[in-house]
Amino acid sequence: MTALWKDDRIGAAQRGENPTVLLRLSVGFAVIGDTQFLPGYCVTPVTELMEELAALRSAAAREGL
Repeated sequence: MTALWKDDRIGAAQRGENPTVLLRLSVGFAVIGDTQFLPGYCVTPVTELMEELAALRSAAAREGL
């Protein structure tokens, strides 16, 4: 696998080609960072535009995050 997945991280995750994906969530993905500065660090890129942070927090709470 080449590093071309970095050009379209969300698309690559949806295609199963992003090696940083830990888990598919209802609103996005849980992924590890390219560089781990902090133990256990991960980010959640969303696949849908959220108008408010509260909506994202609510969705994350449903996922148990």
